[in-house]
Amino acid sequence: MRIAFNKPVETMPLYCDSVGYDWDQPPIHRLNGYYAYHWLQTQSGSGVITIDHQSISLEPQQGILLRPRVAHEYHPTGGSPWKVSFLTFNGTLCRSLADFLKLGDYLVINQVSPELTTFIPEVLNEFNNSHPIALLDQSVQIYKFIMLLKQNNLLNNHRYQDSAITTPILKYIANHYAEPISNEKLAKVTSYSVTYQNRVFKRLYTMTPLEYLTDYRMHKAKELLLTNPTLEIREVAAKVGFHNPSHFIDQFKKFYRTTPSHFRKFI
Repeated sequence: MRIAFNKPVETMPLYCDSVGYDWDQPPIHRLNGYYAYHWLQTQSGSGVITIDHQSISLEPQQGILLRPRVAHEYHPTGGSPWKVSFLTFNGTLCRSLADFLKLGDYLVINQVSPELTTFIPEVLNEFNNSHPIALLDQSVQIYKFIMLLKQNNLLNNHRYQDSAITTPILKYIANHYAEPISNEKLAKVTSYSVTYQNRVFKRLYTMTPLEYLTDYRMHKAKELLLTNPTLEIREVAAKVGFHNPSHFIDQFKKFYRTTPSHFRKFI
């Protein structure tokens, strides 16, 4: 479904040029770009947009915001129809809001939030009205849309920053679990403070890095007990990073509610 508008007679801070969703997108070629700000989001299928000789794939739940007059072209890819939602808008506030978004010629959103995904279907009927009061309401909705874009971009940046902390920790533990590992050692790996890295890690994994390390060691100990019946308990302990067998037995018992010897006896 697509709704197109004429430019309002009265100057507006934000106004809708066109809006639509579940649109079967055909190929488009614009040498001089579009005259308004243009949001394009894939619902299903896929497409490619080319800007300044750079091709950008738009898979489901991905979108792009284009500045006016930026030359571009886009077309469907694959055998399925490319279903999209879109919003084109302009107004006296757009330039400052674009700066707020840190918008260059375009802004790609690689993971569109649920709020952004449902925004156009939810407000479509509100845009199907040209009454002056309705135009003011539409201006408010476009402002909300821009704030959702900003929020979405910030959340994606945080996810990237979080992975910059958690991924090195996970890799280090997987490669060095048999060695002594401390919070301070992990902080050298991530280049973040112990307090910050532990807070980020716990938010994603519901446990601290050292709790994850114990969990990892217990699973490795279980594997060794199952696959190496001739290994003594103290050898198993040493191979998973416990140089005190008594401490290993205590941790194993807390984790599995049985001792390593008892576990091995009944497998």
